[in-house]
Amino acid sequence: MIERQHVWLGPEATSFDEPCEACLAVRESLAAEACVVHGTLRPDADVGFTTCRRGHRIVVRRIVRPLARAV
Repeated sequence: MIERQHVWLGPEATSFDEPCEACLAVRESLAAEACVVHGTLRPDADVGFTTCRRGHRIVVRRIVRPLARAV
């Protein structure tokens, strides 16, 4: 059983479509599309949480924040 799942986003990303690893583990009874999690993360957030259609908890993390531009 998968204890904790993560989706990692780049510095500019605000949305994602990723498979749920826990659903993939029991995929014999699920269609492939049913395993995909669609979500978003605000541009100013570094971490968020979501759940798949079957209730598996997923942590969404931003890899790196972009450096501020000198004005």
